[in-house]
Amino acid sequence: VLSMQCYVYKGERKPDYFVYLGQELDLHEPQEVIPSSVITLLGDLEFVLKFELTADRNLAQADASMVLSDIEEQGFYLQMPKKDMRAEEDRVFN
Repeated sequence: VLSMQCYVYKGERKPDYFVYLGQELDLHEPQEVIPSSVITLLGDLEFVLKFELTADRNLAQADASMVLSDIEEQGFYLQMPKKDMRAEEDRVFN
């Protein structure tokens, strides 16, 4: 996929976490697209932004080609703050 409409949502419990989707989310049935474990982590989701995502687009905290790939493969991309990502990677891989 070279580009897609991207829909970004944030959670009430983790304001610095964002979920990127390739489709608009039914906020009454988010588990249709996003795993329940992610929904539990984030809490109620709120729409933030819609934009055209291309592989060469410059994103503040994510690699656009990775976002496209994750949406294509698993249906969503979860952006976490870098400090939380490092802690999670340490917990999982060390």
